[in-house]
Amino acid sequence: MNITTFAKRLCLLVPLIVTPAAWAVEMMPSPPQLAAKSYVLMDASSGNVLVENNGDQRLPPASLTKLMTAYIATLEIRRGQIGENDPVTVSENAWRTGGSRMFIKVGTQVSVSDLLHGIIIQSGNDASVALSEHIAGSEDAFADMMNKTAGELGMSNSHFMNPTGLPNPDHYSSAPEGI
Repeated sequence: MNITTFAKRLCLLVPLIVTPAAWAVEMMPSPPQLAAKSYVLMDASSGNVLVENNGDQRLPPASLTKLMTAYIATLEIRRGQIGENDPVTVSENAWRTGGSRMFIKVGTQVSVSDLLHGIIIQSGNDASVALSEHIAGSEDAFADMMNKTAGELGMSNSHFMNPTGLPNPDHYSSAPEGI
């Protein structure tokens, strides 16, 4: 093959090799347009962040807080510190807690298991407070447990002030830590 034939074939081949690579860049989807203040999309298998917007922004976690409340209660059950069938006496403090409720009355005895159902299914603030008081003695002591557990889980951008998620300026988390 002479040099002229080689040059012609090379000129025809180069665009075929280079063009698909140029198209591949255009095939990447743009990040989603969401109304959310903050979001993170992660690959569940690898943990790699695929796309995020204001991922480190501190925001009120609201009722996602109850996941930490339920998590700690489950840990305490596994450790043998409390039992699923243990009776919990509902305090006036728990009964008076506003927001979404399980509607349990003062002085009523409710099992740990039923309170967990009330937290998870009904998002019951009263159930969250009753269970936190049973486990730690007070909401403040339970919030300390929540913060210690968050630290152990590597949640360095979260801080809990209560077991319910009711508004408090010092109660926050970030999108990656809510996953």
